[in-house]
Amino acid sequence: MDEVELHSVGDVAARVGVTPSTVRMWGQRYGLNASGRSAGGHRRFTPADVDVLERFHQAVVSGESPMAAAAALTGSRTSGASGGGPGGAVLAVPGAGRQARGLARAASRLDEMAVEDGVLESLREQGTVAVWDEVVRPLLVAAGERWQRTGTGIEIEHLLTQAISTAFIRYLSHLPELPRDRPVLLAGGPHEEHILALYAVRARLAEEGVPSRLLGPRTPMHALASAAQRTKSPGVLVWMSIEDAVAERDLPLVRNAHRRLKLFVGGAGWTHSPHGNVVVTGSLDDAGAQLGSAWRARPHPGAV
Repeated sequence: MDEVELHSVGDVAARVGVTPSTVRMWGQRYGLNASGRSAGGHRRFTPADVDVLERFHQAVVSGESPMAAAAALTGSRTSGASGGGPGGAVLAVPGAGRQARGLARAASRLDEMAVEDGVLESLREQGTVAVWDEVVRPLLVAAGERWQRTGTGIEIEHLLTQAISTAFIRYLSHLPELPRDRPVLLAGGPHEEHILALYAVRARLAEEGVPSRLLGPRTPMHALASAAQRTKSPGVLVWMSIEDAVAERDLPLVRNAHRRLKLFVGGAGWTHSPHGNVVVTGSLDDAGAQLGSAWRARPHPGAV
């Protein structure tokens, strides 16, 4: 009788496209455990186990409840509550597709890894712009509106931000290596805390082979100007979700970092172009397109 091929948790995780800790969590929470044993007595996954995990993952990414998917695949009831997250209410995402609804259920359970893996899978299948518009934004809007309406669920919004930003980082790590020549710069304004959109812009740029550097939230304009001058960056995007007079006042510091620099601003905090030579971007896709054009128009090394 032929020996059955057995797999470690690391092998299975790489095959399914998740982390080993996620595979272990599936076993603990949904009973999707390894059924084989190695010669040394260690648990190992059989081909049948791997098939179940792959189908489970695909079902969850498609929007099915993890508990329902596990029960259908194993023919048994899994433990745990059938409702949403803390408080029993699932985050409502009106008009959203199955992917967003499935991730809303995971976020309501505070299942960070399920959200992270689901967003990553969507990015690999659909790309940044589609996932941002059809999955991420509806989730963030729903979480924000719930908090404003009820005063509850801020923990869900925080978890979404963490999981989605990590998913974008993981997605970038699997894209082709980017050139290092004169990257564009992305930064939140001096008082800006929310820069998840910049993670998406960075991924949008990377898909087109454009290098960027993300300087993070609360970036002083003088520091951004210094970075632009040192890197000879061809394009800089300043992101603001609310109006900021300090950022607007100090924008010329960035614009004057060097003569070839093109300065862009984005986010709800910019309702008009604060200076004649500053461009307001209208969307994530627009920001990526314009920054990409600026990078491609950069002078090559050695050009006068």
